[in-house]
Amino acid sequence: MLTYPTKKKSVSRQNGFFLLLLLFLASCGELVSVSPKKPSETDDIRIRMDATKGDQGLLDYTGDVYVHLGLITNKSEHALDWRFVKFAWGSRDPTALAKPIGKNKWEYTIKNPRAFFQVPEDEKIYQLAVLFRSGACIDVYCKVLRNEDGSDILIPIASK
Repeated sequence: MLTYPTKKKSVSRQNGFFLLLLLFLASCGELVSVSPKKPSETDDIRIRMDATKGDQGLLDYTGDVYVHLGLITNKSEHALDWRFVKFAWGSRDPTALAKPIGKNKWEYTIKNPRAFFQVPEDEKIYQLAVLFRSGACIDVYCKVLRNEDGSDILIPIASK
């Protein structure tokens, strides 16, 4: 007597494959997570970075981590023209210190970006530009966490 595999078995294999795929994708995570997910220019924005993602520029770094922040606005001269830059590059300003939240993870909160950066009302904010960097800078050289392709991290800001 011949037996044939039933559809139930092949469906079961497909379900197992998709379950493994979903588990893998869930474990990948993101370089940056933002709360709220679609922040506006007056929201308090919590930014979390994971150095196991992106270019891994701060992977296994154990020293102090600082943020470098700016804005892309309607008055930026090009897509990467940071305006209203907070904190000089390489500075150890205590207000730029990111909070460690686990191995290879840091967090920084900006309260009301329009007020924080002192942006005039006639200027529209498009994106928040963010880099997390080491505190142990030599001149301008610092370990920096960026996107996988080495580009700056840009967080879209919703219009009010």
